Amino acid sequence: MKHLNWFLILLLTLSQAANSEDGKDLFAAAMSGKQDRIEALLAQGIDVNSKTGSGRTALMAASFNGNSRIVKALFAYGADVNLADNLGTTALMDALVFGNEEIINLLIAAGADVNSADNQKVTVLARAKKLPRENIVKFLEKAGAKGAEPVPIEEAKPKEGEDAANPGDKPADQSGDKPADPAADKPAEKK
Repeated sequence: MKHLNWFLILLLTLSQAANSEDGKDLFAAAMSGKQDRIEALLAQGIDVNSKTGSGRTALMAASFNGNSRIVKALFAYGADVNLADNLGTTALMDALVFGNEEIINLLIAAGADVNSADNQKVTVLARAKKLPRENIVKFLEKAGAKGAEPVPIEEAKPKEGEDAANPGDKPADQSGDKPADPAADKPAEKK
């Protein structure tokens, strides 16, 4: 029984190593634009969504390099458009690097999340705005991309002792400034 357990562990380890190598091969083929190699690997049963050690997929490589033929081929085999690597980067974020509009269109048409954010909370739209490509920013906004996440209600409420109109400030009647009500400045009239 003891030997059987070791054998199973060894078999599992070798299987995972083989899948990792296959994922690396698929990624390398996508990176270099070798469509025949990609199709041969996928026809052999390699998972189209296999990842490298850093979590990168073939779709990310093709999107980064702006290779629409490879992107289309990967979609034909069921590539997941919303997978993220270990840093939270998606294929859509990769496509923004060189601003290839055709790839961006393909990814969005395939259901890419235009509001995804990486591990640093940088959204797709924020990345696009850092680049000098206003047409892509407009396209992303049209596709529903939002600039920033809304502030949760708990964070938006003024803290106790803060003026609701000026969060972070003391209420006007405690700040040393003029009172909020000008009538309070006048002494009460005697009758």
